[in-house]
Amino acid sequence: MVTIQITVSERAKATLDRQAQERKIASSMWAGQLFDMGFAAVCGREKSMPVSDGDLDAIVGAVLLLRAKEKWDTATLAKSLGVSEPTVVKMLEAWKIYRAGADAAPRQAVSTNDTQVESLNEALAMEDLLKLDMRKRYRIVLEVLVRAPGAFVPMERIVGKLFEDHPDGGPDDADGIVHNNVSLMRRDVLKPHGWTIKASRGEGYRLERLQA
Repeated sequence: MVTIQITVSERAKATLDRQAQERKIASSMWAGQLFDMGFAAVCGREKSMPVSDGDLDAIVGAVLLLRAKEKWDTATLAKSLGVSEPTVVKMLEAWKIYRAGADAAPRQAVSTNDTQVESLNEALAMEDLLKLDMRKRYRIVLEVLVRAPGAFVPMERIVGKLFEDHPDGGPDDADGIVHNNVSLMRRDVLKPHGWTIKASRGEGYRLERLQA
């Protein structure tokens, strides 16, 4: 651990003390949590698309509000941040587990946090795939898989999404069309970026990283 000293105004210090007292924790711990939130948001900006300082304030404010009220409105957060709801769930769960571990035993929390961060990075990396240029059908199939990180998605769900506007729920060879699109996606879109789609008979398809 490294100690960082931050100078704030008397008014800000009074606010920190009041907020810490309301949460029944030390002011230094509350200040550390605020720093963690802001730092995480800035790191997120560096790793993804640029956002303004106002956006960072909004993200930190949303986390503070959710933490204070324990009301996890993940659908609204997902829409405002432009990511899938499962990704938001992973973000919030990672934060709660990390903070709970850090408050109780900082040293023990390190391994737990590493696991959660790895899971979060995986979900965000899946989201990044959707930013690639690809055919419309590829994108539809990929979106279905990204929305179910780590899980096999049944063929029926993929067909339903791919042909949701089809009057009969899809053509007779819908399964073959999905299989063909998946094969081409593996080769043309996913493999160059270190990903693949695993098929399992009776279970469907799952998005996963290629083994090094």
